[in-house]
Amino acid sequence: MPMIKLSRINKGGEIVINSDHLLFIEIESRATTVHMTGNLLFSVEEPLDAIAMKIEALHTARIKNAIQQSGLVEK
Repeated sequence: MPMIKLSRINKGGEIVINSDHLLFIEIESRATTVHMTGNLLFSVEEPLDAIAMKIEALHTARIKNAIQQSGLVEK
């Protein structure tokens, strides 16, 4: 369950979300809206590319750790 930290626009402050519950992200004007399971919506400051890079980095790190722990590749 990879967690990512984003900065909320409307209420300020940060929010940590489970990226497994992310359905899609849309951009309207300058706002980036994150749509999640359970009909949750969050407007965040980060652009779409930054969110995608965070999620990709987390998934890559999980795969790398799994390979290293399996013993198939030296650490």
